[in-house]
Order: sequence, then structure tokens, then C-alpha cells
Amino acid sequence: MAATKQFNKKPYKSDALTALMGAALILPGISGQAAEIGVRSEKTTISVLHAEFEESSERMSIVVDQLSVTSPIGKDFEGNFSAIRDITSGASPVVNFLDGNGTPHQFLETGASIKDQRDIYDASLSYFGEDSLSTIKLGTSTEDDYESTYGAIDYRIDLNRKLTSLTFSYGHSDDKVWNSYNPSVLLEEPSIFNHRQKDEFSISIGQVFNRSTTIQFSLTYAKSKGFLSDPYKKVFVVDEALFDFRPLNIDIAGIFRFLVDTGVIKFFNDSGITKLINDSPAIDVSFLSEALLGVIKENRPSERNQWISLLRFSHYFKSTTSALHTDYRYANDDWGANSHTLEFKWNVDLGNGWQVSPGLRYYTQHSADFYDTYFESIPDDGYLSSDYRLAGFGVISKKLEISKTFSRDFTVYLHYENYDRQYKYALGSETNGGDLDDFSFEMISVSLDVSF
Repeated sequence: MAATKQFNKKPYKSDALTALMGAALILPGISGQAAEIGVRSEKTTISVLHAEFEESSERMSIVVDQLSVTSPIGKDFEGNFSAIRDITSGASPVVNFLDGNGTPHQFLETGASIKDQRDIYDASLSYFGEDSLSTIKLGTSTEDDYESTYGAIDYRIDLNRKLTSLTFSYGHSDDKVWNSYNPSVLLEEPSIFNHRQKDEFSISIGQVFNRSTTIQFSLTYAKSKGFLSDPYKKVFVVDEALFDFRPLNIDIAGIFRFLVDTGVIKFFNDSGITKLINDSPAIDVSFLSEALLGVIKENRPSERNQWISLLRFSHYFKSTTSALHTDYRYANDDWGANSHTLEFKWNVDLGNGWQVSPGLRYYTQHSADFYDTYFESIPDDGYLSSDYRLAGFGVISKKLEISKTFSRDFTVYLHYENYDRQYKYALGSETNGGDLDDFSFEMISVSLDVSF
């Protein structure tokens, strides 16, 4: 088992960034995974990370900095403090408009219509018993339009001469969500403050078969309730517009694209004309955009239930001093956005402190029941969204991590990831989505661990 731990003792360095960007619908800090290996630190370790993320067509960029400190406390305790700051800038899809042929196109405001900073702070305390591990974690996350407090409790018990482990976890988050109103931006609306909560329950079992092979299975249930919509996303509904533009062969998408590309919208925003219109008591921008263009706010159900199962397999190859890690994840969602994830990572020890870890990840997601690129009319239940994160799509992600240990207490990591999302990669044919939601990004991060 010692050899296996050697290749599994460092957390995957892009996990924090994945939680921040990614799964945009999953809140950070819900699942407490502190001291996951179950071995108490003997020294204080400081970890720092810097990551940069760039989407295709310069649509979105994110810079992330993270500091983490882990230290033994007394004989049986271990503490951890983590701070993360990410700065996001760029433009995100707001709504889809139709061209003269009835084909939807995304409308993005250029000129860094998004500028946001997120600060996440959390701390955990772990107690190492003779055959058990208990961890409590508390944290907070703040943005210009979001505040979250969260906590998690983990309890792990080792059985069968510590070859078998059972872990029980519970996490809770309480969030305030609103739209950061900027009257100088087209289609912006006054802030509406909302509330949501999430509870997560998890049980996992791990088994060591021999010094080379381990397997782990976990089952998680997550329940979210409250305001689960995105306050910035809008939907185009044909029947809500003044009239159907398609028979007239009017390219609304092309008109908006022209206004963006030529700088007309930017001029209106920068000159104060947009602000004057938004602030005018005689003009209701929300009503006009709905009545004239059929643009309304998205509306998601106020409750979401998810079941997530994860199977993880690790095997150490003594002959090549390498370890293969394989993960399969299935998520079942009462919104209909079910997903499969298959990931491989191969850690290879090159000697003299060098380790290389290529990886490959495939993800496929079915669209949510209430997702479409646009709607002919408002559904009977009132739920509708054109948020690309709820579309049907697939992802192929290629990764490479290189690390160098200069001494027993100093290691540097370099991580690169190429992420390619396309509708045609999705499994199954009965799912909504399209090429307009396709995009890619590249991410590179540098981090180091120092112990003393």
C-alpha cells in the first residue's frame, strides 16, 4: 500500500479551478475531502497555485490564485486553511436570436461585459483517531453578485486491518444570489435578491486489495432549493415578440451582430445613452424587450435532486514505477441533465524527482428537460432556459502534468489542459443542443508545495 500512496498523495492540481469554472452549477466547498488519504501531516505544508484560463474567440478569461496551508496540531489534530481568488473578464452568452433562416445565434456583448472577482476562504480541522478520521470544514465565498457560506462534516472509519474504509459526509451551503445591475449595459435589469440552499449526503467505501490495487465507490445525494435560475440569462420566445420575424426573412441575429461588431452598442453603453434609457421612469426596458423582441428571463424549477455515483480504480505497476487511475462518474438529475464521465490518469515516475502525468477525460451530458436554443411559446409549466450549461453536449479534455521534487520538502507542478466541447460529442440523439454552444479553452497552471 505504501507504493500506491506514493502516487496518490497529491491532490489533482486543477480541482480548485474545475470547481470554480465548472461546474458552474455546483457550489464550491460542499463535499469535504480534507485529509482524504487518512495520514496526518508531520510538517507544515504551504501550497500555492497560479492558473490562467482562456476560452476560444477570446470569449472569457479567468486568472486564479490559491494559497493553502496544512499543519499538524498537537498529537492527533491537523488544520488546513485555504484562500482562492479568481478574476473573470470577457463576455458570456446572454440570449439567442434567430437569423433570417430561423437558425439561433448567441448574442454576446463585447468589451468585457463581465468583470468579476471571487474570493473563497475555508478552514478545516481533522481529528485522527486510532481507526477513524473526523473532519469539520467551514467556508465562505463572495462575488459581486453572490455570497455563500458552507460547511461540511466527514467521518471515516477503517476496518479489516485498515484495508477497508467507510466514509460518511454531509455538506450544507446557504447562498444569496442577485444580478449585479449596471444601467450602462444593454438588456441589464435592476437587481433582484434571491436565496438558495443545498444539502449533500455522501457515503463511500474504499478497499485495498494488495500493495498495488485499490478501489473506491461513493454514492452522493444532493438537494438544491430556492432560486436556481441564472439572473443574467434570457430566453427568446417567438410568441412573446410583437410578431414572428421569420416569414419576413428579417435577420435579428445579424442585426445585433452588426451592432456589436461595428461598436454601436458599445457607443450607446459608453456614451450614457443606454443608462439614460434604463434610468428613465417612462421606459420599462424589460417590458419592451419582451414585447418587441420576445426576450424574457429564464425560469428554472425551484428544486433540484441529484444522485451521483463514482467508481475509482487505482493500480501501481512496479515494473514501470507508474500508477494508473481510472474514474467513472454517473449523475442522475430530475432536471433531465444526466451525465457520464470517464477519466484516465497515468502517473509515471521518471526518477531524480521527476514525474509526468498524462490524462484524458470524456464527459457527456443530456440536456435539461426545459432547455432549448429558443422557444416557440412558453411551456405550460413555465420552465425554460437557453443556458449553454444545461444543453446536451460532450467534452474531450486532454491533460498533462509534470512535477519535479527538488528535495523531500519542495515540489513544483506544471499543469496543462485542452478542453474541447462540442454538441456532436454527446451520447444519444434525443437531446437538445447545437453547434452554437460549442467552444474550447486552454488552461495552464503552476503550483508548488513547500514543507517545513
